[in-house]
Amino acid sequence: MLSGRRGFLRSLAATAVGLPSGAASLRALGGRSDAGGDRPITPSNAPLERRLDVALFFDVEDIYSPPEVGNDDSIKELATILTEEGLRGNFLFIGDRALTLQERGRRDVIESLAPHDVGLHTRSARHPTGLEYLAGMKWDEGVAEDLKHQREGAEIIRDVFGKPCAALSGHNVYDSAHALRAAALLKLPYVYSYPAAPPLYNLSWYAGALNLPYESPTLDHQLFRAYFEFDDVNYHSDAAFQARLPQLREHIELCLKERQPFLTLFLFHPQRVRLVDFIDHFWSPNGVNLPPEQWGKFGQPRRRTPEEVKTALANFRRLARWLRQDGRLNFLTVTQVAAKYGEQPATITHEELLAAAQKMAAAEEILHLPRFSPAEYVTGLARAVIHYADRGQELSSVPRDNVLGPTASPISVPELPGCSHAALVELAGHLLNHVRKTDSLPATLGPPLERVGVNHLYRALAQSYAAIHSGSPLAEVRFRRMPSWPPLGSPIGISYMRAVEGELVAPDVDGNTLYRDGKLQTWTLKPAVIP
Repeated sequence: MLSGRRGFLRSLAATAVGLPSGAASLRALGGRSDAGGDRPITPSNAPLERRLDVALFFDVEDIYSPPEVGNDDSIKELATILTEEGLRGNFLFIGDRALTLQERGRRDVIESLAPHDVGLHTRSARHPTGLEYLAGMKWDEGVAEDLKHQREGAEIIRDVFGKPCAALSGHNVYDSAHALRAAALLKLPYVYSYPAAPPLYNLSWYAGALNLPYESPTLDHQLFRAYFEFDDVNYHSDAAFQARLPQLREHIELCLKERQPFLTLFLFHPQRVRLVDFIDHFWSPNGVNLPPEQWGKFGQPRRRTPEEVKTALANFRRLARWLRQDGRLNFLTVTQVAAKYGEQPATITHEELLAAAQKMAAAEEILHLPRFSPAEYVTGLARAVIHYADRGQELSSVPRDNVLGPTASPISVPELPGCSHAALVELAGHLLNHVRKTDSLPATLGPPLERVGVNHLYRALAQSYAAIHSGSPLAEVRFRRMPSWPPLGSPIGISYMRAVEGELVAPDVDGNTLYRDGKLQTWTLKPAVIP
């Protein structure tokens, strides 16, 4: 049973686009007849061919419960067990939750996190949340608003814990493309968002941020492997724990078999060591913040018994020890993930550009190719075609532009049937001028009834560059109908949009902004790891 708070969106997004849900993906993993116990996953004499990078995550969220419930202690207990077992984790705090520890004088809890990374799990779970304040905004307005909230939250993490915020992350269903752009501007990785690039659907770049993806839509119903949630409910019962363990083992083995580079492994919501229920709908349902004097109006979260808490902590220690014993796993903090995977090449070589151009020239859609995003390829081709027109020679490389996707939807049907090569070069110049001014691709260029979309230029520039290399430069180009965004654009946009259907969100929030910007920024999507 998938009981994590994001399990709600897994099924909604999958249903919307006809993709396998998280539950279906999990069932596909199967399970083993043996319970697994504490034995290492890999026998000590097994050959070690490669290691899987793994980061361990905890979402720290409970701003509702009074201190006597013990949820502050749960944070310390989990962090201390992890430290004692020789592992470093990543604790993602809602900004208000971090402030609560400070206000309660829980220096002991704060200091227990010293060996671990601490990141932001949104500034606040109070309304309006990102889904609500972004509704109806233009892209730039939305990014500016979200950046304000994320920066304030990151400063809270720094001030409370005495070290830089390690990452931004999506809390519950409150996620958007704008939040990833804010992460990029703050030079931080982002955890738990949807965009992941083929072929591996693992660590990916999107809107300029390194994304540790969560339940990404995939093409051709490919199963998503880069995230696994142990599920909080499986710690409080030895039987449930023993049943879940082989499923984790199987998932790790599949990641290794498929040569996945990285696994986001979610371990626990500290609040649920002692609580059966999540706290959100007790104080913030339907887009409303209940005043504290009305907390309890809808009941109270159910509590675990002392024996259940004891069992949960013991099983968590067993899991930590079990993981550490597997020599095929390489544990990283999110800071280390960013250091290892967060570099991008400064240039696109001629060979890379040509190989991409030859595929793009024959394509009927915007392709996600290895190494660079569609936006980076189209600006690189514009530079290369202009250089050839000016100098009569090909470049050995072009700069890689840190370019966003269009902020409005390109037209699908070109209003200009074709143009001379000289006119194409002029359009390429207009495209690059727009990028210089806005850091984003133009959606459409040209006067009314003579417009072409950046999607049409994507193929035309590729055709031109391939022809230049063949020794037969084109005298003119023809524009053809072309989708306005990559095939993953709509399912990723829908994943963001469907979040407004959650029971915590104001019921009439318009999700079109989330859909529009989510799909358009798939022009920036690319893998961070090339197989």
